Amino acid sequence: MSHSNTPANRIERGWEAFGWLTLAVLLAYANALFAVFQFDDYKVIVYQEGVHSWRTWLAGLGHGIRALLKASYTLDWTLSWGATGFHLSNLLIHLVTCWLVYLLSQHFISRHERLRPISSLAILIALLFALHPANTEAVTYISGRSTSLMSLFYLAGLLSYTQGRLQKNRLWLHVMTPLCFAAALLTKETAVTFPFALLLWERFAIKPEPAMYARQWSSWLLLLFAALFFLFSDSYQSQMLRSANFNTVDGNFATQLAGALWLLKQWLFPFWLNIDPDHPIYHKLLDAPLSLGISLLLLATSWRARRTRPWLSFALVWALLQLMPLYLLLPRMDVANERQLYLAAWPLCLALCIEIAIRFQRIPFLSVLITLLFACSLLTIQRNQDYRSEIALWEDTVQKSPGKARVHNNLGHAYLLDGRDEDARQEFESALRIDPQHAEAFANLQKLKNKKAGAMPRP
Repeated sequence: MSHSNTPANRIERGWEAFGWLTLAVLLAYANALFAVFQFDDYKVIVYQEGVHSWRTWLAGLGHGIRALLKASYTLDWTLSWGATGFHLSNLLIHLVTCWLVYLLSQHFISRHERLRPISSLAILIALLFALHPANTEAVTYISGRSTSLMSLFYLAGLLSYTQGRLQKNRLWLHVMTPLCFAAALLTKETAVTFPFALLLWERFAIKPEPAMYARQWSSWLLLLFAALFFLFSDSYQSQMLRSANFNTVDGNFATQLAGALWLLKQWLFPFWLNIDPDHPIYHKLLDAPLSLGISLLLLATSWRARRTRPWLSFALVWALLQLMPLYLLLPRMDVANERQLYLAAWPLCLALCIEIAIRFQRIPFLSVLITLLFACSLLTIQRNQDYRSEIALWEDTVQKSPGKARVHNNLGHAYLLDGRDEDARQEFESALRIDPQHAEAFANLQKLKNKKAGAMPRP
């Protein structure tokens, strides 16, 4: 690729990169188009009348949250293309997000003189993000759109801020950036980390200046309004009360820390992807000494690398920002899901590709990265196969989380819908052996018994 940096060459390289990303996403996710609705898809889409027409969507604007996410569901539902239409939208969202990763990576590379001579680095980073199998839950699982669409707006806001900073343009800084932030909040409320991400981006990808806070005031003001909205929202007040009683402060810290490290391990070694992992709940900080030790080691590594390898520091701190602080305030019943990695992952892709490029200078680093991309694409295609049916997905999950009652209940329910009553009974009973108080498994087992009783001939 040419090193010329004229506007015409930048546009040409940009279109070339977009073409490669489009090809990669289509090849890796073609089999995802045949996946069916799964699990939460029924609750938030199939059985949710509020997203079945624009009239009901408008009627629900004053009640509830995630208006933009629901609008995207409404658009797909009214197009009447079934699950395939939803998957097409998810792939489009993923493609645009990959494009934003490419543009942001280009900017990061341009700010570090050591990286500028490395040809094709930005597109390789974006391709790794596009093909990484840990992203399948945010892309192939229709309900994962809440994360991927939020990430699209989040990264668009980061790019808008970057343009505003470079061009000293108030329109980009105080109109486009807050609009993208607002869109991210209206998709998924975990976007509240955005202003903190701006500080991090200033530190590692622009050039920190005393006046930088004045350039961010509009985003921080929007965060204040969002915080007040959530604090005075009845649904969030009840959620915060439930969360406060869920665990002790130090126990929740240990639990969330272990969950964040598990997610990072899933990103590094994506061979056992799991839609419903079984995580332990800790009640004291020292219940998870290994997690605490590894976290301290990562923080020390980040601090030590801040000058010589700033991309490592950026990746680690960004990942912790996306995976930890919010869940310390609002503990999750599900400690960690792989779709949480989607927004956290792009600086990890950036750091990994840069390290490979630096360490393999004496041999073509392209061959190493192309091998990695090929392996990721195969793993993604394989993981997409698990989403082809509810039975396939939950059979895979039972193998990986055999000690979790909900997983057995969900597999049993899938068997029940398929008419495999005996298999369903075994799974419901397995769920109740693990958790005798599991209400859904008990109700499903009773439903199955009533079905058999109704089928028996009268004496």
